[in-house]
Amino acid sequence: MRHPRDRHRMRPIEGYEQVWACQRHSIFAQLVDKETADALERGDAYTMHDGGAGLVVRHGDERQGGIILYYRAA
Repeated sequence: MRHPRDRHRMRPIEGYEQVWACQRHSIFAQLVDKETADALERGDAYTMHDGGAGLVVRHGDERQGGIILYYRAA
């Protein structure tokens, strides 16, 4: 089974560690710690990697000691 990052053609964002973007669907993914992921639900406000306002889309798999969090601009 393919990972959702693959389905969305997620590409790393230059200048940001562990942050990916899907230009086609205007979503982002970021590796966050478990505590942060557990505190957020779909539709919650989330400060994006660039400091902009965002909304949580969903949680992803556990990777590299964290959880993938999907979000989009608000």
